[in-house]
This record gives sequence, C-alpha cells and structure tokens, in this order.
Amino acid sequence: MEHSNGLIPAGEALARIEAALDSLDPHRSDAPPEDRLRWVSTARRLRGRLDALTGLLTAEAEKAQAAERATGTPMATWLGTTEVISRKEATRDLFVARNLGQRRQVGEAASTGRISSGQAQAIGRVLDGIGPQLDATQKVEAEKLMVGMAATMDSGQLGKAAPHVLRRVVPADAEELLEVRLQRQAEAAHRSRSLRFFTDEGSLRFEGSLPLVEGERFVAAINAHREKLRRTAIERRDPLGDAPTPDQRRADALIALLDSVGKSAPVAGVGTPRVLVTLSYDKLQAKAAGAGIIADGESLSAGELRRLCCDAALIPAVLGTESEVLDVGRQYRLVTRPLRDALVLRDGGCAFPGCDVRPDSCEAHHITPWWDEGRTEISNLVLLCHHHHGYLEPAKHGIRDQWRVRIDATTGLPEFTPPARFQRFAAVRSRKGPPDGDVVPSRQERDCESPPLIATG
Repeated sequence: MEHSNGLIPAGEALARIEAALDSLDPHRSDAPPEDRLRWVSTARRLRGRLDALTGLLTAEAEKAQAAERATGTPMATWLGTTEVISRKEATRDLFVARNLGQRRQVGEAASTGRISSGQAQAIGRVLDGIGPQLDATQKVEAEKLMVGMAATMDSGQLGKAAPHVLRRVVPADAEELLEVRLQRQAEAAHRSRSLRFFTDEGSLRFEGSLPLVEGERFVAAINAHREKLRRTAIERRDPLGDAPTPDQRRADALIALLDSVGKSAPVAGVGTPRVLVTLSYDKLQAKAAGAGIIADGESLSAGELRRLCCDAALIPAVLGTESEVLDVGRQYRLVTRPLRDALVLRDGGCAFPGCDVRPDSCEAHHITPWWDEGRTEISNLVLLCHHHHGYLEPAKHGIRDQWRVRIDATTGLPEFTPPARFQRFAAVRSRKGPPDGDVVPSRQERDCESPPLIATG
C-alpha cells in the first residue's frame, strides 16, 4: 500500500528489502573490482540505515508498550526470547535504541544515511555527558551542531567533541562547564574502578577498569617492558623463534613487570608521575584550577592535575603560536628526597585515620595547594596513599563534601576534619559517649590514644 505522498509503511518496506535479499544472485566470481568496491560501499551504507531504522522502530515500540500489550513481557525480555541473544545483549540494544529515539535529529540523520550508526552512538554519548549542563534550547542546538559535524568527523573524533560543542553553544560558560564535566568524569571513574579474575583451562583471565591517570601509568609500565622485550627479540634474531603478536607482547610485558616487582625492593618516591606542562610554570601555578592536561588524547580535570602535581616531576614545555613545542626545560622536583625522608619519619606512612599504607606507596600532598602559592615545606605537606589523596585534594567547584587536613601548631602533626555528613553523625554519636569533637587524630596520635569516635578509612 502506497500513501498519497509516495511513501510506504515500514512493514511493507521491510518486506520488500527482505524479498530483494532472498532473490540475490550468490554467484559473483566474475565481478570486476570496481563493482565489488561499489557493492561494499552501498552495503555498508544500507547497513547503517537499517541499524538506525531498527533502533527507531525498537524505541517507538517500547514507547507504545507494544511488548507488554501484545505478550505481557517487557521489551528487553521479548527481544531475548525472539532472538538467540542474551539478556545483557538485549538490554544493550534497547539502551542504544532509546538514545536514538530520544533525539529526533540524530535518528533522522541516521535513518537517511547521513550519519553512520557509530557516529550516532558517539553523538549520543557526548550529548548524554553535557546534557545536564544545558537547557532545552541549548540541547537542541548542540544536537544540530553535532549532526552537522558528522559530515567531516568520524565516530572517534565526535566522541571527543564535547569541548568544541560547549564552546559553540555556551561560549561564556564553556570553560567552567568543561571543568565540572571533567571533574564529574574523574569521580565517576574512581567509583567504577574494578578488577576481576577468572580461571579458564589453565589460564587466568581478568578484566577491569581504572581511572584515566592510573590507567595511563599502567599502560606506560606495560609499554616500557614490551619495548625492552621487543629489542631483546630483535637482538636475538632467532630465525626459528615464534613471532609474537602485539597482544602476546603485552602479556609478556605484564609477566616481566610482575617478575621485576617480585625481585626488587620498593624505593620511596620512585614511580611518581612526570607531568609535561604546556605553559609557563608560573602560569600553571596561578591558573591550574582551569588548566588540565592531555593523557593519550584524553583531557584530565584540573583536580586530577593538581593531585598529580603534589608529588610529581614538572617539566615545562614552551609552545609557539601554532602549539608547536619550542623548548622543553628541566624538571621541577617539588618534594626533594631529604624532605620526603622527613615526611616518612613524621607520618610513618599514610597519615589518614585508619589507614596503614606504607610510605613507599604514599604521595606527598600539599595542604595549601602548590598552585595557590603553597610552600613545599614539611609544615605544608602530609603523606597520603593514592586512595586518600583523592579524598583531600580540594575540588575547584566544591562538588564533593570532602575531608580537610591541617598541621597542628602545637604537636606539628596532621589533623583531619571529616566532611559535614560525618560531623553530623559524630554529633549524634557523641551523646552516647565521651565528646570527641570533629577533629580526627592522625596515625601518630592513634598509636597512643583510644580509637576515634568516628569510623574512618
């Protein structure tokens, strides 16, 4: 049945497509190369349009509660029972369909072939990330802008286009919104960190997720050992030896890394990050709250930058007008070895209440941040493990209700003040026991006093 405007219903169009595929000639051995390439291009374009149509039809069916009304089951369950797919796969497909159905411009562009399904998903992820920071009009403008950008950008480039979109849609507030977004991403990555192990017929499989900064350190360590093994293999030039794949080289590098860790004693201060500063040291110190650095093409929040710079080697790089590197200077070592030794003697490891992490796994934290003119001296420093360092590093936008630390003028030892939510809890608990106040003693004071009233660590 054809409508007056020349369009046909979705069911009829899909039936014609299926019939055309059923009548396809399978013999193509004598096709010229030009025809083969044209067929590949056309098939890929049609696949993208069909993927988009599938998503839109799925989203529309869910919105109309078609599965519940026809079969009495939710849409995800219906997908799992009508196809040979897992419930997890069905839920994922439904999630993609919802995102496509919620954005009219993206759905229309994908179904007409102007953008691919991969581009549509990348646009959806970016719009999901910046959406809470935009009003209704700005969301529509951002969606339109990204659909237009898809004409010259692939899905990977679109996935990193949030800064450009915000600077176009909300130019006056873009930098602050970007910093808030990066800070939220960093905190979300910390919450979702994981590592799981599975045994499988003589192998140990594992999967997990690390925040970007820690992930970059892991990748750097693996790559360093992989390069060492690669050079060794080249030097051997064994014609009968197996040529390992890149994945096998990384596995060998991890094994070598584990061997080196097992054979070497930890050295305090070794393995701290090296930060390449692409602006002057003074400017970074003054404006790091809005700066941020790039790790493997990914932006870091200024909060993550500040945490790294507490105990890092800072290497200033001078850039020209076209962002080319003109000069790379010497590193600024913020915490010297003698100063770190003094911190170890005073704090004995992570000073956070209830934490017993050893000094060799701790970072030197500036109480008054170095970017806020905080001095690198023992009265402004405290040893913290990586986990608790994130608790104490001040956030520019005050998103978190976080811990604070100071050095007591009388004892010269660190004292920690809990977040407001713990202080309220302490006030309630104090009626059932001796008043402890809101200040939690450091690890040195814990050694000679009863445990603090507030549970920490």
